[in-house]
Amino acid sequence: MSQLCAIEKCIRKSRWICDCCQQHLCLQHLNEHNAFLISQLNPLTDEINALDIRLKTGNVQNKISNSRLKLEQWRQDCYKKIDCLFEQKCQELDQLVNEKVNEQREELSRIHLKISKLIDAQETTRQDIDSLTLTIHQLEINMNNIERTCFTIDTRPLPIDDTFISIKKIS
Repeated sequence: MSQLCAIEKCIRKSRWICDCCQQHLCLQHLNEHNAFLISQLNPLTDEINALDIRLKTGNVQNKISNSRLKLEQWRQDCYKKIDCLFEQKCQELDQLVNEKVNEQREELSRIHLKISKLIDAQETTRQDIDSLTLTIHQLEINMNNIERTCFTIDTRPLPIDDTFISIKKIS
């Protein structure tokens, strides 16, 4: 014997079993049930369209802009540290060169003073001339060494570790 429609107060005979809810329904109520299910698709489409608009308008990009700013600040801080170290080492190099140059200036002044005294006294010996010639020659060698850069600079690549920055999803 056929079953009655599962809808309350309906006296019609069941024609089908709904696949989704397993109810026995008459043709009229099956059509109504189907129309009701289909009508629920439109609001879902509206929700999907709204989400698509949010993705297209860049709301997601706006949300991550603070994170990008934080990364940019980290990069700028690293550049500042590198620039600071660079300036420090340039000053160190300048100081070393200036020390060498000043040593040569002092030696040059000392020799110049000695020659001036000998000229003023109008008295010199072959030994004085040989000593001054040797000292001037050594001074010239020293200055040539300075001009050829008498400093060695050893550098190593800056190690960049991917773990310096970690990005974690916040739930």
